[in-house]
Amino acid sequence: MKYEIKKISVWSCVKTGFFIWGMLGFLMGIYMALMMPMFMKMLDSFGPLGSEFGSMTPIALIFLPIMYSLIGAVAGTITTAIAVGFYNLVSSLLGGVSIEIEGELIHPLDITPPSSPKDTSDFQV
Repeated sequence: MKYEIKKISVWSCVKTGFFIWGMLGFLMGIYMALMMPMFMKMLDSFGPLGSEFGSMTPIALIFLPIMYSLIGAVAGTITTAIAVGFYNLVSSLLGGVSIEIEGELIHPLDITPPSSPKDTSDFQV
């Protein structure tokens, strides 16, 4: 069966994008916080300025993941909303993305009941 995605709900993408971008930002913040000691070593090579920032590494382990997740969630959500709006605009002019799906069509109310036990002699009331 062929289908065409003509419009995407902006709100559903924004909700999902907020969570995904926030988690990616959090992971990037953890990575940057773990890389902080290496950056501090590089700053030490520039003289006394680098040694003043060496005590900031424990603070960075807490602050950077939070900061990156907030910035990532907000910036990613705005980017997602713009991208979805742009897709909806272009798809209304040129047509949406065409997809082809194979498989059986399953009706949502076509539910088979669970099988009943065959031997009920073991059950006591």
